[in-house]
Amino acid sequence: MRSQICALLVSAAGTAAAQPVPEPSPSAVQHDPVQPGAPAPIVDVPIPDVPPTPMPATDDIAAPTLYVSTVPGPYSYAWREPRLATGIGVGVTIGGGLTGFTDRTMRDTVSSNVGGLWDARASIGTHIPIGLDLTYLGTAANVNTINGQANGTLIGTTAEAALRWNILPHNVLTPYIFGGMGWQHYDVRDMKFSQSDTGMKSSDDVAEFPMGAGLSLRDLSGFTADLRGTFRATTNSTLVLDGTTNTYAALHSWEASAALGYEF
Repeated sequence: MRSQICALLVSAAGTAAAQPVPEPSPSAVQHDPVQPGAPAPIVDVPIPDVPPTPMPATDDIAAPTLYVSTVPGPYSYAWREPRLATGIGVGVTIGGGLTGFTDRTMRDTVSSNVGGLWDARASIGTHIPIGLDLTYLGTAANVNTINGQANGTLIGTTAEAALRWNILPHNVLTPYIFGGMGWQHYDVRDMKFSQSDTGMKSSDDVAEFPMGAGLSLRDLSGFTADLRGTFRATTNSTLVLDGTTNTYAALHSWEASAALGYEF
């Protein structure tokens, strides 16, 4: 009897050992609750690999453009004017005006203290500080004898060159001063009385030295207008003999003129 009971116990123990142990379900797994105020658990999140952005080649980067104005301002003393074809200003003017002698004997010799003049001028360097004027000038005045009788016409011809300082070479309105030298020829046309009767020769040549100031209005289209005043000193002349002093009259003269022209 005892042996049968032992056999049954051994058989039951072997059957229990042979059966698998069941795994607990997820719901049966106990988690520790998160305590208030406790830090959140650290979770490793994988970061995807981002390819680096390629840098552009230096040859593909456009350099910034720096714009520098080459046009001189109105008060500039630049030696170039890019708005004109010549770069310095070359102009031609034609004009006229009034002239007269400063010597009393000469004023008494001509019928009027004021005579007429005409001129043509070529100017080189009208838009730079220093320029050059080349001028042809003609004058005419009626001549009287000592007794006041008409004795022909005194014609003057002048060729001169003068340096010119443009005070505001790049301004629309340009004042300037000038000085130079030249040659004058005087000729009496239609002379009715001899030198012994009037004290006047039929012609004379002198060196002259013009000096003065002017004002020029220039437009970039090329149009120019010019006003100037000139004093011309001359070397000794033998054109008119003053009978009271037995000396020759000086041929110094003045001019007030206006001209129109074109420059490029």
